[in-house]
Amino acid sequence: MQTQGSLRDGGLATLLQSMQAERATGTLTIDNGGDSCSLYFLFGHLFHANGPGGQGEEVVIDALGWADGSYQFDPRAKLPAEETIKASPAELIAAADSRQAPAAAASSGAATWPEAAPAYSSQDAYAGAPAALPEPIEEPAYAVASTSAAVESAAEPYATASSNPEPAPMSEFQPTPAPEPVAYQPAAEPVSYPSAPAPTAPAASPDRPAGPAGSAMGTAAVRVYPLPSGRAHYEGLKSAFVDFPRLLRTLRSDRHTGYVNLSGSGYSGVILLNDGQALQALSSNGSAVQGEAAFLQIRRHMDAGDGVIDVIELEGETVTALAQLFTSPYLYSGLLGRFVNLEALLEYLAEEHVSGSVVVQTPTEAGIILLRDGDILGTYTESQRSLDKAATAVAALATDRQSVIEVKGGDGAIAAIDVDAALNRAY
Repeated sequence: MQTQGSLRDGGLATLLQSMQAERATGTLTIDNGGDSCSLYFLFGHLFHANGPGGQGEEVVIDALGWADGSYQFDPRAKLPAEETIKASPAELIAAADSRQAPAAAASSGAATWPEAAPAYSSQDAYAGAPAALPEPIEEPAYAVASTSAAVESAAEPYATASSNPEPAPMSEFQPTPAPEPVAYQPAAEPVSYPSAPAPTAPAASPDRPAGPAGSAMGTAAVRVYPLPSGRAHYEGLKSAFVDFPRLLRTLRSDRHTGYVNLSGSGYSGVILLNDGQALQALSSNGSAVQGEAAFLQIRRHMDAGDGVIDVIELEGETVTALAQLFTSPYLYSGLLGRFVNLEALLEYLAEEHVSGSVVVQTPTEAGIILLRDGDILGTYTESQRSLDKAATAVAALATDRQSVIEVKGGDGAIAAIDVDAALNRAY
């Protein structure tokens, strides 16, 4: 559909029908010169609206009466968590038509009663008072779909690719507040302070690549770390209302770079995307897995409608650094923070031009420093997820007497996922 235009081209009613038919997601802003309102859609479902008179269905019904004005549609706008609209577009249009009909009749001079009122002449004044006028017709109210109808209608617009592609009104949608950041999963085994490293690096092997001299390198266990914040495209969307294959195809066509995060009770999963391609996937459901196995686990939870999802945009370098964070082997692990000078450690990693990450874990929080050729690419913590160039917040965690530091580096086991093949594979 067009992203901007005039209401004279068909009016808001036509726009609502087009949005539903094309299963559009985004924000539609309407301005008639004096007033403006915003309508919010998720895969064609109109679930919220706000305007000068408040929010909800009344805003849409009033806007349907605007004969002139302009509109703009932003498919990348952040969607709100509120749900104030239950009625379908067809029901809202019918309500607006019924409200406008009496006004149109009055402006044309036509009687608004079922039969024209009897004429009253001056002679009637002497014959007595005229008969009472008939009661006006009560204005019809539009009906909101029942709970059972809502369940049946909700299935259609958000069906997977194998379902009937014809859209149907949806009357149940319950966006929820944005989820808490993905919980950091501590290592299953107790952390022990390593013995002093040998003066030379261990010999490389298929499962133990070579690293800087003096390293205590080892193969990294799969762990799900906290993720940084970025530009939110969608946030806190119920996975039950999202067509997962369609979402991935849309992100691929948009060449999206960032991540898709799915979180639920006792479960978390993330798909890292670079230029629309699935760079890596990780999930934790008691135990952490990565790669295609993680993708299939995420797909199973999506198909079951478990949890909520966020779609976040990041820089390409940041996404690559996150993939290395999840997959690169350890250079050092189990270092007790009270014995480590973090500033000196970062200076050493800069001298060695290490591309990787430094993770500082306390009993209550984790902090991440992402490195590219030894330089700090960005830092963040679980409580302060905005990327920062300064390591101040992470360094503060390292002063905790119970903090543990690990250093990861190298290319890791990054292998792009064939999304089309994985979507067709049984899980």
